[in-house]
Amino acid sequence: MSIITRFLSVVTEPQFKLARDLTAMAIADGQISPEEKEAMSTICHLEGVDETKLMEALQGGYDKISEEMPSSRQEKEIYLRDIIKLIGADCYSAPQEIYLFQIIASRMGLNQMDVIGLFLLTATKQYFKGDAGAKILASFLRNYIDPKGKSEKDNRENLHTIYETVASNTPISQDEELDKEILRQNLNRATDAFFENKILIKEFADVGLDFVVMAKQEEMTIFKRYTSD
Repeated sequence: MSIITRFLSVVTEPQFKLARDLTAMAIADGQISPEEKEAMSTICHLEGVDETKLMEALQGGYDKISEEMPSSRQEKEIYLRDIIKLIGADCYSAPQEIYLFQIIASRMGLNQMDVIGLFLLTATKQYFKGDAGAKILASFLRNYIDPKGKSEKDNRENLHTIYETVASNTPISQDEELDKEILRQNLNRATDAFFENKILIKEFADVGLDFVVMAKQEEMTIFKRYTSD
């Protein structure tokens, strides 16, 4: 099934309808960002869909979207995590699915770095069985970490950004020790997600880099930065 059909045409289930309506709003409100515009163009190109006709088909039908929109950050992340599960149902995250997900997330107030952190924390065995999460994460990370397509410097910088994103998205309470433990768990969960990804580790090994060491170093660096007095 086309991702256009899956996300934008099927409206019998609430999560599909909200995803469609958020995308429609992004197009119809005249305030679509350059990134969203580029994403839609890319989707149309990949799907072989006429962009003008798609834009016309998405007009209207979202007058009650404010009532359906999750209000809190936690509710938004729960919703978006459900979308990630949908994307990963076939153990693969196609580029057009990622583009659409970014549009939906941006309409909810999340930025690209938020998307990275959410994917990293969701594509794990907690939410996917076997190596499904690793496969999903491997295909998703192609845009950010790619030992054969990016320089070592770019890969290290992007890896740093990913851990920074996980840390910045970790809630803070009034209990300093509890906050440290939650941060440690989130960063460790991100590292575990990387370590499960044998595909990614092998690709780095093929170019002479130890991805396990790189990831662990970044985890420790970010933890120290966020917990130092």
